[in-house]
Amino acid sequence: MERRQNMSTFDKNEQDIHDALSRITVDESKLVEQVKRRLNEQAPNTIQRRMRRPMTAAIALVMSVMLFVTVAVAAQGGFDWFIKRFNPSFGEIAEPVEAYCEDQGIRMEVIGAQKYDNMAVIYLSLQDVSGQNRLTEQTDFQDGFTVKMNTQAQEEAKGQTDEIVASFGYGQKMLYFDEETNTIYYEFTITADADSPLSDPLELGSFLIYFDKRSYEEPVSISLSDIKEAETVSIRGGQIWGGSDLPDDLIWGRSSSDLPDDLDELTTVLAPGNYAPMPHGEADQWISNIGIINGKLHVQTGKLLHKEFGSTDPNLNLKTPDGNFINPDYVLDLYGDKDCRLLDLEESDYGDAVYRYEEAIFSIDTEELDGYTLCYAGSVYSGVKGRWKVAVNLSDTSRKMRIITNDIPVEGHLFEHITLSPLGLQVIGSYNGKECMASEMSVAVETADGVITLQGGGGSYNSQEQTFNLHWNTETPLDVTTVTAVIINDTHIPVQ
Repeated sequence: MERRQNMSTFDKNEQDIHDALSRITVDESKLVEQVKRRLNEQAPNTIQRRMRRPMTAAIALVMSVMLFVTVAVAAQGGFDWFIKRFNPSFGEIAEPVEAYCEDQGIRMEVIGAQKYDNMAVIYLSLQDVSGQNRLTEQTDFQDGFTVKMNTQAQEEAKGQTDEIVASFGYGQKMLYFDEETNTIYYEFTITADADSPLSDPLELGSFLIYFDKRSYEEPVSISLSDIKEAETVSIRGGQIWGGSDLPDDLIWGRSSSDLPDDLDELTTVLAPGNYAPMPHGEADQWISNIGIINGKLHVQTGKLLHKEFGSTDPNLNLKTPDGNFINPDYVLDLYGDKDCRLLDLEESDYGDAVYRYEEAIFSIDTEELDGYTLCYAGSVYSGVKGRWKVAVNLSDTSRKMRIITNDIPVEGHLFEHITLSPLGLQVIGSYNGKECMASEMSVAVETADGVITLQGGGGSYNSQEQTFNLHWNTETPLDVTTVTAVIINDTHIPVQ
């Protein structure tokens, strides 16, 4: 469906682009010298992730206007300089892009890329142009990374009102971190499911950038020898939103009258408060309360909700006098409103909560707490929220792929559609039985020069329809014209 915007909207977008362009200044000579002085070899750091994003047909069609400007890496010498300097794994098949966008003082640039239907390789950089040098070797996109997928086929099949789930995965390798220019260079490999291929032009971006991560494994500054009976509150079963390692006979979310008699203690928890700081000292997380209930040690932590960055969920344990560690029997999840009143999931939802409380329960001799130490493990993230999007026009690569559409049985699995590209192999199939084991299978390609083993890259399953959509990756570009067969476990599949 084609969407139109009125003239006033286009006028505003043109003005936004003009304003952004007018703010761009690049001292090319200075940047070249900085890069020449600072570039050194660095071992790559690779991360694999899988993302699933629900979207409606309307959302898939309406995309915001993006600022993309050519000539960003030109200050360092452009695409050719980048390929020569880093010699990346798929540099020989990538084509120059050199387009960037900027927000919150962070410039994201696509230096080069190539796309093969559902698979793509991207060479991308981040630079802090604000002068604050906020980027570090731990800078990451995490769950903020976005890739636009073409869901038209799903829309036509399901109708405009149905929800569509589009899935993609990506591998991220840091090629180099230049401290002096505060620039990070990455290699991304991206794969989308076959029924929601990557859009054309290729569009990618992020709404979150994580700058740094500080990890802690430290004792909490609390003396356990003086811990006594604590101030408590009675709760209903519906006020237990979840937890970890819960007793088998506890079904959270029930009213307290439904709880078994031997679990009466679960209707009493610590009263939320502010007992002590965490070892990291951040204001968004604290020890809420600590005390003894029914002969067990309870430790309750508090945390501010709805923050993009800050402290992760805590991991608490007890260190014994002889140096051993005791994990909690179980942990309860509780949520509170702005007045610290514990919410009932039957009456409230997650959006009503301001605080999250986690209550850890330890079965130890509470009369012998002297010499025990409460220990915390967790992390604190810093970052920025913004809007980075880049559109990339790439050449048609359909002739550089090979497709096998025969239904090929392999150990209870049916490989129905196999696509070979320079980036690897992607397959759509189905299976019988309770569990799909296709991702555990070994996959290789037979070429005129020998057999090349592929690496498992991930994918998705539909347990209701018993289908799978998986891919395997190459370490270097694959010349598909030399492939004579695909080998899945011991099954030899000729390629015509």
